[in-house]
Parts: sequence; C-alpha cells; structure tokens
Amino acid sequence: MDPLLQRLALLLRAEALGLRIRARHAARSAAFTAAAIAVALFAFALLNLCAFNALASVYGQTVAALIVAGADAAIAWVLFMQAQHRTPTSEEAMVDELRALALAELANDTARLKAQLGHLQQQVTNIGEGISRVTHGDPLQFGLSSIGPILAIATRLFSRRKDA
Repeated sequence: MDPLLQRLALLLRAEALGLRIRARHAARSAAFTAAAIAVALFAFALLNLCAFNALASVYGQTVAALIVAGADAAIAWVLFMQAQHRTPTSEEAMVDELRALALAELANDTARLKAQLGHLQQQVTNIGEGISRVTHGDPLQFGLSSIGPILAIATRLFSRRKDA
C-alpha cells in the first residue's frame, strides 16, 4: 500500500478511535451524572428543609431562608467550578499524539508531492521549449514543420529510382 494512503488510513483510524472513546466517556458520564443529580436533589431538598427548620427556630424564617440560600449558592459555585475542570485520559492523550503524528507525516508527504509537481512542471516546460526550438527556432525554418515536404520529395525520388 502506498505510504500516503497508509498515513491517511492511520489518521482516519485515529480520528474514529478518538471519537468512539470520547463518545463512550460522554455517555457514561451523562448516565452517572443524571443518576447523581436525581439522588442529590432529593437529599439536598431534605437537608435544606432540616437546616431551614433548625435555623428558623433560632433566627426566624426570613434569616433562616437567607442563610440556607447563601449556603446553597456557595455549594453550587464550588460544584460548577469543579465541573469545569477536566483532564484528558491517557487513551485520549495517546489518540491525540497518534493524530498529530499522522498529520505531520501527511504534511511531509504533501511537501514532497509539491516538490515533485514543481519538478514535473519544469520538465514539461523544457519539453515545450525544445519542441518550440525544433519547429520555430531555426533560421532556415528547417524544423518539424518542414518534415512533411522533405518526406514527400524523398518519396518521389525513391519511386523514380525504382521506375528507372
């Protein structure tokens, strides 16, 4: 198999593998997160009720509601900050490294193909210039455009010699 095709296949496999790994992690995370949220909401509601009742007997209902709301806001902020923190797994790091390697190899192949195309373009230009010199560069106009009449004359000479 051509090395360029191998590198493209490697890049495709790395991308597909990375996508599958990330999707599996996302699905698992979403399922556990949904279950945890349901349990936490129930527990949190009961804790809030208990805290509110305890604080309401000491400070009154208004102050107790303010204290519970402040504590809830602080807990929500800590949880939100924790949710924003994400470190990639070793599998994701390996796939990203493999992807970067495949992209670097493809960039090298692209540069090599570009150089080959430049060389081919120069060769075609040289061939065109050579044909131009043969057909039009001769001061006596003795080029490819003159071959037809020369062959006609040579054919007539040979046929006269055979007849004679």
